[in-house]
Amino acid sequence: MLKSVAFAGLLAASCAASAATTWSFEYSGFHDEIASTFDSNYRIYGSFTGADSNSNGIVEQGEISSLLVNGTNYISCAAGSNDYYQCGTYSFSYDVAAKKLDFFAGTSGSDPDGYYMAGHYFQTGQREEDYQYVAGFYHATTSYAWTDQTRFAITDSVLAGGEVSAVPEPGTWAMLAAGLLLVSGAALRRKDDAVKAK
Repeated sequence: MLKSVAFAGLLAASCAASAATTWSFEYSGFHDEIASTFDSNYRIYGSFTGADSNSNGIVEQGEISSLLVNGTNYISCAAGSNDYYQCGTYSFSYDVAAKKLDFFAGTSGSDPDGYYMAGHYFQTGQREEDYQYVAGFYHATTSYAWTDQTRFAITDSVLAGGEVSAVPEPGTWAMLAAGLLLVSGAALRRKDDAVKAK
């Protein structure tokens, strides 16, 4: 029985370690390049869900299932892309130990002739920009640049202190509970068989 419980505990720990985690992040304080002023109140915020599946300490683009930035999910929106509209994540990495987040995501669209184009993108460490391209002329309607004063905060979905912990989703807990019941049932059956054999 003790072996069964130990095995179940190890199984639970391994499932928890590989479970997806949701991190919430915020950048605050940007240089408003249109107004030529520093805006300490402007912020870029969001969350991403994923797991370091290959255990290399970095959550990479292929290991995330969502990237929400200022209300848009730049992973799921890619399904709506076509010849004249694109939405998606072009690069992503999160160094878990260093708490360093890098991503490039956005939207862009154009008319069939390419006369008019417009888009919006976020490139961490560089800028968030809303732009238009008309008849060969590029114009940024908003542009917020990262500076040395830009602040960054990140936490996972459970701990307020920002420590990263893998937290199983409800479905994972259900599978763990079912597994524990099966292991316990098998152990009790073996015990009953041993008593009957005596």
